[in-house]
Amino acid sequence: MRLFWLPAAAACLALAGCGGTPLPPETDPAKGREILTKVLDTWKAGGTPANLKPIVAFDADWDAGAKLTGYKLDPENQRAGVDLLVAVKMQLTRADGKTQERTINYIVAVGSANTVVVRKE
Repeated sequence: MRLFWLPAAAACLALAGCGGTPLPPETDPAKGREILTKVLDTWKAGGTPANLKPIVAFDADWDAGAKLTGYKLDPENQRAGVDLLVAVKMQLTRADGKTQERTINYIVAVGSANTVVVRKE
């Protein structure tokens, strides 16, 4: 029975292709930081991710109703593949009123059609 799956798996891999679509270009660090700053400023001002269109943004604390009271982007540029990875030290007031300071990593992908900013745990 295993021998039957081996050719089928090889055929699937061949159809998927190893040299398929090329990767998009790397996200420009200056543009990525500019967009991440826009996202965080919108949150800090009381806005929602819907206010950012065409930028798509997600943060679990923002989604849970936390307020962003302050933040600072790490000056170092890191990569997550072709995307920009930025550590952000933030001060939050959670929905229950408790304040906390934490560092969160954000992945920023800038493409021709849209930008995605997602928090990475």
